[in-house]
Amino acid sequence: MSVADPHVPNDREVPHPWVWAVLYFPLGLAIGFPSVALGYLGARAGLGVSEIAAIVGMTFLASGWKFLWAPIGDYTLTRKSWYLIAVLLVALGLIAMTGIPISKKTAPLLSALTFLTTVAATFIAFATEGLMAHNTTQSTRGRAAGWFQSGNQFGQTAGGGIGLWLIQHMPSSWMAGLALAAIVMACALPLIRLEEPPRLLGGASVGDRVRDAWRELAGVLRARTGRIALILAILPIGTGAAQFLFSAVGPEFSASADVVSAVLGLGGGLAIVAGCFAGGRLADRISKPVAYSTACGLGLVACILIAFAPRTSAGYAATTLFYTFTLGMVAASFTGLVLSIIGDKAAATKINLFFALNTLFSMGMLRAAGWAHDLWSTNGMLYTEAITGVVALAVFAALVRRVRGAERRSQESGVRSQEKSQEPGARSQGPEARSRKPGARSQEPGARRDQCKF
Repeated sequence: MSVADPHVPNDREVPHPWVWAVLYFPLGLAIGFPSVALGYLGARAGLGVSEIAAIVGMTFLASGWKFLWAPIGDYTLTRKSWYLIAVLLVALGLIAMTGIPISKKTAPLLSALTFLTTVAATFIAFATEGLMAHNTTQSTRGRAAGWFQSGNQFGQTAGGGIGLWLIQHMPSSWMAGLALAAIVMACALPLIRLEEPPRLLGGASVGDRVRDAWRELAGVLRARTGRIALILAILPIGTGAAQFLFSAVGPEFSASADVVSAVLGLGGGLAIVAGCFAGGRLADRISKPVAYSTACGLGLVACILIAFAPRTSAGYAATTLFYTFTLGMVAASFTGLVLSIIGDKAAATKINLFFALNTLFSMGMLRAAGWAHDLWSTNGMLYTEAITGVVALAVFAALVRRVRGAERRSQESGVRSQEKSQEPGARSQGPEARSRKPGARSQEPGARRDQCKF
């Protein structure tokens, strides 16, 4: 399948992209609830930091390796079936997590429940990604990506806070679990408006499905657009490394606990959602690699602004919120970039490979940021992230020129070989043969137009 010819639903109306935010929200909540609510309640119950980290870390374990089981979502049941199964399991997981008292004895059980609930939530991602690839067009995928990521980010930030608030204000904690379960189940309602993609290889063997998934991945990575996206995925830009230390550097800006909580809580959630919308819109208006690079570049500017900001609460709030806004732009523009090249088949398998590579290679930048902070304090960390990002963007520009140059030389070589191989008999072909040539050439501009949108 050519990555330059994705499915385009010409015979029906493209759904409003708000549906992707709603459908993806349960995944964000499944990650945000343990991170925010269980982390806070665990600390209050006397759990050590390492025990809390073990619970919260289960969300990263599932999310970081979900590409390994993504083909199950692509090649077995329908997307809608997987979504309904997954959202039911997530609802049950939330009820179980809120119904079990937090203590040192129950910490291992809560870790297991967090892992299983997050694994179930990955199938929400697979289903939503497949439905989005099928029910959008090239011209609307950037906007769809913005809404898609806004649901995820809002679920991880404000969603986790909502869960904690419900636990603290309801008569019993399990009632909070029921309320959260009702919310995630209601998120399945937009499925009614969406068209189900065709099932892939319904009667094929497991081996055939694995080989087909590999062929789809290989086809994307062989294309120029796929190689450019791969370069962007592995470069240490757009990592958001500094955000993990925003709470720790608050005292340097004389920011009170309430200011830090507001900035990193609801304020950060709104900022990152706004960034998602901005990044999605940008990806629909300019080349998607340029949109992603622009978002990453703004993040580097934000690092410098934080370093030079006045050490006041206002300086802390303004600069960290701008940094968080750029993270939303990065998430949405990268999602739009990947959506533009994956086509319609095995969408979850392909998109999660790029997401996983981006996450795994970003971990190196996180380690570097921590090392720089220990060695040179906050400003040293910020300058390290900024300088590394500038170098990475320069490397990207150089590599893209090489990729495009190699492709251009290959095309020119192919044209010369074809001209040399033509014989007089071939040139004197009849009208029917000659009439096919313009048709073949007429397909090329369409492919080029599609790639220009990438």
